[in-house]
Amino acid sequence: MKLIKTSFYTSISTAITFISGFIVTKVVAVKIGPVGMAYVGQYQNTIAIIAMFSTLAITTGVVKYLAEHNEDSIKKKKIISTALVIILVSSSIISLLVIAFNHALSVASFKSGDFSDIFLLYGFFVVLIAFNSLITAIYNGLKEIRHLTLVSVSGSLAGIIFTVLFAYKMGVKGVLIANNFTAIVIFIINMVVLYKNKYFYLKPDLSNWDYSLARLLLGFTVMGVVSGFVMPLAQIMIRNKIVNLFSANEAGWWQGVTRISDYYLGFVTTVLSVYYLPRLSEIKSKDELKIEIIKGYKIVLPVVGFMALLIWLFRYAIIHILFSKDFLPMTPLFTFQLLGDFFKIASFLLGYVLIAKAAIKIFIITEVLFSISLVILSYFFLNRYGIIGTTYAFCINYLLYWIIIFFVTRKYLN
Repeated sequence: MKLIKTSFYTSISTAITFISGFIVTKVVAVKIGPVGMAYVGQYQNTIAIIAMFSTLAITTGVVKYLAEHNEDSIKKKKIISTALVIILVSSSIISLLVIAFNHALSVASFKSGDFSDIFLLYGFFVVLIAFNSLITAIYNGLKEIRHLTLVSVSGSLAGIIFTVLFAYKMGVKGVLIANNFTAIVIFIINMVVLYKNKYFYLKPDLSNWDYSLARLLLGFTVMGVVSGFVMPLAQIMIRNKIVNLFSANEAGWWQGVTRISDYYLGFVTTVLSVYYLPRLSEIKSKDELKIEIIKGYKIVLPVVGFMALLIWLFRYAIIHILFSKDFLPMTPLFTFQLLGDFFKIASFLLGYVLIAKAAIKIFIITEVLFSISLVILSYFFLNRYGIIGTTYAFCINYLLYWIIIFFVTRKYLN
């Protein structure tokens, strides 16, 4: 699998995802406004944490070990079967907990029980969503990029339909539940692909359960839980701080500029996860690893810099097209947010080395430290400079992360 080939397929997926995100964001901005944008961000961070626990964060391990044993069909069957059993058990438990504590989740997320029914409904979809995550990891690990692209594009198109329909029928709650019904479409497509493609082996067969593989996969749980928990939690804390200091409108502006970053960086992060993790997992030689990283910097960083510059130059037009005039006050947030995006991707190129080499302890320490520093810096700059302080904090935090991760990964490259 080549970087250019991967980029081609992911560009198709990302283009559709971007268009989908554009439409969804526009609907939320016009129909609900900045406050609604803040609600959507809060909910997405919360369910991201729930989804992470439902898979025990082993999907990264699935990608790694399928890529490592690409020529061993028996090993691949054991990896897939073992992962499936783990996720079926964990997601079933999390599903029951979400259903049982739906009111508590609503209060914790929104300081109100008004969204209890949203979490109750989500609880019934947890297993389905976890299963879809596993299938995505399998496609990735087996380098079945065309299937990965098919599912991604289909999910994005379904997301547009459900979000637009439910938003106009139910307002902000409609936007929040749309993801559940999108998961059904993705599940159906996954079943069709798996049924037609005999290359995939996927059924809960205890005879293929491998305790040693389970231990290896669960070794990624701590890493994934930290990664999947601390950053969404940090964003929730920052968003709550903005609301407490200012209002939900300001939180919506911050969410808006963050959403733009998520969209345009989607292409880059998809390439990194689809190409780099399997590729770096395969590499045994330090020299070859260094060449791969340098190649990534030569190709990826100029693209990110160019995209960020274009967004900065056309930021006023982007706000009018993507959002509404109610979001114009977020214009000053672009400069340091986009610079921080550049530093973020630069650090991620090296950070994937830690994941690929299962450097769990180092990965956890850096993730926790820099999530904490992001919150501390955001609180400090919010108090001192107002809402724009969040972008100062974001930029400084990822510059420091890039510097530290450079020194941390040197032993794997030299």
